[in-house]
Amino acid sequence: MYRFLIWFLAVAISNKAFAQSEWDSWNERYKEIEIPDLISFEKQYADSVDRGLISGKHYMRMETYRFSAEFTGKQRDISDSIRSSMKRVYKIFGNPDQLHLFDEIKYEYQFRIGKYLFWCSMQSVLDEPFKKEIKKGKSVYLYCLFLNEHNSQGSLINSFLISEFKRY
Repeated sequence: MYRFLIWFLAVAISNKAFAQSEWDSWNERYKEIEIPDLISFEKQYADSVDRGLISGKHYMRMETYRFSAEFTGKQRDISDSIRSSMKRVYKIFGNPDQLHLFDEIKYEYQFRIGKYLFWCSMQSVLDEPFKKEIKKGKSVYLYCLFLNEHNSQGSLINSFLISEFKRY
């Protein structure tokens, strides 16, 4: 009986340790960031490109970020131009076989960080859980894919695709 108890405790502890490191590994794939600073940097970079200080006119990038924000309660349909931009960036930096997932995105949700308002689209499988769990004015921790495109006409499109969320 004593050996069984020791064995059981050892298994339980090792399972707990494994689960924690698995979460940490996933969590760390998303860099914690200050969104107003990110958007400010992207605007400055795009302005430098437009003024000819940096060569090239069309650039893209993709990153994973995590941050907290307040949900304003607003929702809108995602525009075709945002969806198309996201697909162009993901085709270059992501898995082109998964592009069809962007066609399933229906909505963007508005968030606030301080005085800064911005919109994030969401993986369609998260729409219902989000609406049930996160109410207007509540803080939420977002895990997002950031898709950035500055096209040759000078338009800057910063898109956030929520891949997971956590309520406070």
